[in-house]
Amino acid sequence: MSDSLRALLADADVSGWTGLPDLSAAATAEAFRVDLGGARLRRGELGDPPRHGRWIAAPTRRFAGGLRLWLDPDNLDARRVVLVQALAPQGDDGWLPGPDLGEPDLLLPAALGALVLDEGERVYSARGLATRVNPANGILLELIGFAPTSAEDYRTRLRPALPVETPLTEPQGGIA
Repeated sequence: MSDSLRALLADADVSGWTGLPDLSAAATAEAFRVDLGGARLRRGELGDPPRHGRWIAAPTRRFAGGLRLWLDPDNLDARRVVLVQALAPQGDDGWLPGPDLGEPDLLLPAALGALVLDEGERVYSARGLATRVNPANGILLELIGFAPTSAEDYRTRLRPALPVETPLTEPQGGIA
């Protein structure tokens, strides 16, 4: 597992993030502690216009809203993870501030429940990263990791739909 993936999962730290590595099924199972072959596939939507996608929940304690591993929608049988969506990152003392990563390539709306947050999603496509932040207070709502691509490719092919309406994981004793 890469150091940047380890930092994201352990501490919601994306300061060294350079993109989601191409992981084999075995490496994915080790990194995320999930059996890709036996895990329950869940439905969701990716991209604009939205198209059906599938994701698998992964155990987590750092992300109060859960961790989704989105599979390649063009080849579900391969069970290749193309996007990691981490909702509600929590630090040891509570909510985390959004990271200062410089000027984003693209600003998109984000959502906090039914509330639309203008320019709340910041896309750093060359880094393979998007952050969803509450612009009013700077609180980090979500981290989205993917392989580096163009901002347009992220928006049209990979971007998880808003809002997140279902629980992201089975109850696993996450952060209280």
